[in-house]
Amino acid sequence: MYVPYHQDDLTTYGAYDPLCLYFAKHGYEVIVADMLGTGSSSGFIDEPFTRREGIEPAAIVEWLAEQPWTTGRIGLFGKSYGGITALDAAAQQPDALDAIIPIHTPYQGWRNAYSYGGLFEFLTIGMDWLTLMQALEAKPASIRDADGEWLPRWQNRLERSRDQPPWLLQFIDNEPHESYWEDKNIPVERIETPTLAVGGWRDPYTQDTLEYFEAIDAPKRFLLGPWRHQMPHRGRESAINFRRRALEWFNHFLRDEENGVMDEPTISYWTELDGGGSSAGQWRGRETWPTVCDEDATDRPTNGETIYDKTDDSVSFALTPTGLVSPSEYKSGKVDAEYRFDSTVGQSSIDPYGVSFEPPATNDDDVRSLTFETGPLDSPIELTGTGNVTLRLEASVPDPTIVVRLVDVSPDSRGTLVSHGAIRGKYRKGLDDPEEMKPGTEYNITVPFEPKSHVFEEGHSIRVAVGSSYFPVSLPTPRQGSFIVRSAPATPATVWFPGRQMNDVEFDDSIQMPPPDERVPTSAERANGSSSWTTSRERVSNRVRTVKRHSLDVDLPHGRLSREATFEASVTADDPSTATAQNEMTLRITTDFGEFEITASNYISTDLCQLETTVGLDGDTMFEQTWCQ
Repeated sequence: MYVPYHQDDLTTYGAYDPLCLYFAKHGYEVIVADMLGTGSSSGFIDEPFTRREGIEPAAIVEWLAEQPWTTGRIGLFGKSYGGITALDAAAQQPDALDAIIPIHTPYQGWRNAYSYGGLFEFLTIGMDWLTLMQALEAKPASIRDADGEWLPRWQNRLERSRDQPPWLLQFIDNEPHESYWEDKNIPVERIETPTLAVGGWRDPYTQDTLEYFEAIDAPKRFLLGPWRHQMPHRGRESAINFRRRALEWFNHFLRDEENGVMDEPTISYWTELDGGGSSAGQWRGRETWPTVCDEDATDRPTNGETIYDKTDDSVSFALTPTGLVSPSEYKSGKVDAEYRFDSTVGQSSIDPYGVSFEPPATNDDDVRSLTFETGPLDSPIELTGTGNVTLRLEASVPDPTIVVRLVDVSPDSRGTLVSHGAIRGKYRKGLDDPEEMKPGTEYNITVPFEPKSHVFEEGHSIRVAVGSSYFPVSLPTPRQGSFIVRSAPATPATVWFPGRQMNDVEFDDSIQMPPPDERVPTSAERANGSSSWTTSRERVSNRVRTVKRHSLDVDLPHGRLSREATFEASVTADDPSTATAQNEMTLRITTDFGEFEITASNYISTDLCQLETTVGLDGDTMFEQTWCQ
């Protein structure tokens, strides 16, 4: 595994320890390598996600294959950044790389900062992950080499960082269509390495996983569960024996073990039941992933070629004055609904990773959106695939944020998010073709939904909610305004998704997933942490506030590491330009050398981004730097 998360402490003894330990206990040499420019390594990183991040681990693979203590057959694995480097190394086609397991992994550089609709990923990237990377850039290695080379190497890295824009500034300064991202996409079509891909419904990178999986021409299988950005053997909704499955993948391709991994369905996936969330579901198998597209939408986003076949099994609804009905039943009446932007919509629809709680009720967001709803269903309707909604939309500003949420409404009127889609008006034709909208001009705009498998059960209703915000997941475009959504029998606004009407909730493609093997711990034995998630609304100013906190303590063989972080975002309903975030993370490393304390803080708004990093040793400040843009 090749990652920038410091193999001496956070990686080896933190989140990855249960998987690494499991592989090791089953006879594998597990090598965790610091990315060049991070942790105990030498070098520097000027920009992330360039092709060096594939060349470097590919070189390590070839070096490992030459060592007398290996068989010469190497596998790569990792979650998120570790998955990126696994894909990127495989694209280099090193001879010794025989299998990879990328988990919750994007493959396009801009997806590490922006959504498919071109919105800045405010919560997970701008606030959480980039604050972590800011802190790690200043953190020394926790294991010191006997010759003391770690000290000048680390000090040189600190001093060089003074004149190097932090990643947060680089990302905010470069929108997804700009040249900064040109060399940061992994050429996944070059991958010939057997690949076990892993994704989750609540992870940001499900669509990315589907796309790179489709592009790979090699033996491959796809595991698609209900998880957040979390290992499947630790998933809250459906923890499975993922480590055994991963082990068998490596055993088959690195040890020639005939264990039936290629007899599994091409795609093993989880279908949500009982309204969604964490209460119930069923594992199933299929060979291809279905999608729908609207060939008549002239201004639909095109993020590259459509890589899946259009399904013949689909369900569609028209947006009408009386709610959602079949397009063939839409005979009269017109929708001509104006919506004034409300930037606070979103925080009641978020099921964030890094914290554990039941998915919230969406009702508070729904009443602040344009909503269209079916009546209670007479029979279940299954959604399995990637759908979309096509809107006839006229905006008062040239670059509105357009968000559509698909909601399951229970018989007691509680809404649960099923899927959503969000785009900027500027990117309605695709990220490589930005063009602002003309205020007062109507456009057909297609908003793709995130992939999902879900059953709307009998007695439940289907709700579509249209708004201008998904805060704080995405940073809304800053101009306040409104848009008009129109629909008519001859030219309806429509929702499409792959699916079918069911007589009852039974599946003929069900499969079994064994529970985790807990003989090897599923959680890091040396690490303990806690988290919290708080949302609030100030009624006079109509300002919402979201606060995420977490702490972590890791008992290292050579000392102790602790991490404390607070991420806070807020915005007022009638002014998206008031969106701000204040974030702070403190790392403390205690060894026989002393106690280092690294504090990374930043402030993000629509017109200012300021970062500050300080490093102290035993209470004395030894480094301090502020960056501003």
